[in-house]
Amino acid sequence: MTAWDAARACAFVALAAYTLAICWGILLSARAWRPAAAQLVFHRFLSMLGLVAVCIHVSLLFTDRYARLSWKSLIGVDHRVGVVAGAVALWLVVVLPLTFRLRTRKLISHRTWRAIHYLGYAAWGLAVIHGALTGSDTRSPYALGVYGGAVALVCASAWWRWSPPAQTAARRRLVADGDAGAR
Repeated sequence: MTAWDAARACAFVALAAYTLAICWGILLSARAWRPAAAQLVFHRFLSMLGLVAVCIHVSLLFTDRYARLSWKSLIGVDHRVGVVAGAVALWLVVVLPLTFRLRTRKLISHRTWRAIHYLGYAAWGLAVIHGALTGSDTRSPYALGVYGGAVALVCASAWWRWSPPAQTAARRRLVADGDAGAR
């Protein structure tokens, strides 16, 4: 297996991990599970799996002559829009776990952490754009199916989370949890 093939595989693993992490996070924010602690651990596991896959992806591309990846590309200085999107996504997925650490040490407020955490959607979207514009598999029906499936899954999760029936059910659970705690 060449570095190029391994880099492509890592890119798809990262996309899958981040897609599932976003969907899992949406379900967590809807309070779909109680208690949520174990589900939060799984959400963080998926995020870390994605980060490891991205780091391997980038490292392998630096070793591959065909990719022509430079240090400038890594900081987003490139003429290819897809590469710039990938670089921005890379730095966002590096920053997001750091903000969680800052939040647990109470160095940033919950409001600030949540505002930064919403950048996870941007990172995921930029990763999809990066793959669609620069991936060597972009014209493959399999790759298009993966990209389309990822977008559909995130959109379906978001729709479920923010649709009125889901909001009503979540409010009912919160009221029921509050009443149970008052007894």
